[in-house]
Amino acid sequence: MERFLETAKKSALLAGEFLLQNLGKITPDKAEEKKLNDFVSYVDRGSEEMIRRTIKDEFPEHAFLGEEEGQRGENPFLWIVDPLDGTKNYLHQFPMFGISIALKREDEVVLGLVYEPLRKDMFYAIKGKGAFRNGNRIHIVKELSHKRALIATAFPFREKDKFPQFLEAFREIYYLVSDIRRGGVAALDLAYIGAGIFSAFYEYGLSIWDIAAGSLIVKEAGGVVLDFEGGEDYLTTGNIVAGEEKLVQKIVEILKKYF
Repeated sequence: MERFLETAKKSALLAGEFLLQNLGKITPDKAEEKKLNDFVSYVDRGSEEMIRRTIKDEFPEHAFLGEEEGQRGENPFLWIVDPLDGTKNYLHQFPMFGISIALKREDEVVLGLVYEPLRKDMFYAIKGKGAFRNGNRIHIVKELSHKRALIATAFPFREKDKFPQFLEAFREIYYLVSDIRRGGVAALDLAYIGAGIFSAFYEYGLSIWDIAAGSLIVKEAGGVVLDFEGGEDYLTTGNIVAGEEKLVQKIVEILKKYF
């Protein structure tokens, strides 16, 4: 597994440098819509291709699933990649975006890595080996009262018709905890749970590349990850609640009433 991890680290660092080199080259206030879209596509695809080639050089037989190009190949080992999580943040130079790389063996995620290039902040986990931040072991926040918990969420941007019920659930959850943040980068929200920054995170309708890596980091740091029904089908449904177990269970209870 160490060779897998080192390859993930190498590819994340290369892609992260590419993202930083292109940060701010085109901004929404100075570009036409088509030029803006072309730039976003160039950056997303460029980052993904850099990661794919790095992995392919080491493990040519492995399959690869990226947000931009879809799946290539069939193999028990499948790399799942979001080359730029937080595209809008990146475009507007809001300093929160990241790279997510996971490795799935058969039906199980066995490696997860989330990298934030601006701060050179790297979170990773290997199944059964714990979670780490820049080489240091990390753990979730435990034994913190719900009223002192800082949690994260994001709006259901792919299905905006769900927004009214999301707001109803948000209102109830807001009064349960200390405060709620919305950064727009699910992979980092999950990594921050592992690092003890957030106590929980929930979101509706994500894709597997948004959460595969981060969900393993949460679990290896001592947290739990569930779907909105309280099961473990979050990679399929895209509906995820992660964090400290008691708080997660409480949030699931609330979400069940609205979704």
